[in-house]
Amino acid sequence: MQDKLSELIMNAEALVSSGYYGQGARHYEGASLSRSLTTHATFPVIAEIKLASPSMGRLSTYGPRKLIDDYVRGGAAALSVLTEPRFFHGSLKNLELGRQSGLPMLMKDVVINEDQVRAASLHGAGAVLLIQEVFDHAISPGRRDDLIDCAHNWGLEVVLEATSEEGLNKARDSEADLLGINQRDLRTLKVDLTKAMAFLPLLSEEDRPIIVMSGIGSRAVIEGIRDHGGDAVLVGGHLSSAKDAEETLRALEVPR
Repeated sequence: MQDKLSELIMNAEALVSSGYYGQGARHYEGASLSRSLTTHATFPVIAEIKLASPSMGRLSTYGPRKLIDDYVRGGAAALSVLTEPRFFHGSLKNLELGRQSGLPMLMKDVVINEDQVRAASLHGAGAVLLIQEVFDHAISPGRRDDLIDCAHNWGLEVVLEATSEEGLNKARDSEADLLGINQRDLRTLKVDLTKAMAFLPLLSEEDRPIIVMSGIGSRAVIEGIRDHGGDAVLVGGHLSSAKDAEETLRALEVPR
């Protein structure tokens, strides 16, 4: 039986081949994600425009513009913008909408090709997400360090996420600007809420910002991540599926 990560990688290859990431756009210099996470007044929440997911289907009854407005009013430190159209109902146009907010943007996708990195920069993202387990996968055509160099050449910061201790150790041996702990297993899509607490102590000597992702939906969870050395959280489904995303985001606010 094919795992979900294989399906996501093959879908990314098909999208690249179709020319999806070659859509024309002028270059916009995106705001710095790491600077925002470092200087934000409260513990930083990266709020995600996540209209659908492979595990839960359609999440939001609102469009991306409404979510962006709610996130700005709710105090987001930055936006995570999903651009993959098939499984996540994302769009490169959502980066252009997000750019108008003035918040730093992370382009989130299954990135395997320089065309995707270029698209992130052209559409106004300040950072691009790379996934360690994608590059470790047997069918992946992408080379991690080449894509990191490509991102830096386009003026982008790189968030390199991992979902396992092995992947995290590999991610540390990179020139990524920020590291991410994803509590979701991308092969099965199951979330393990113990991952952050188990992995954060392993990163205690890191001077790069550490972002925890997936399964975050309460102030208590965020306080625990903060107290164990995390520098920010990325919240997707909990916000996108909320009836009132602004108030739901405000309810996650905790001091630094």
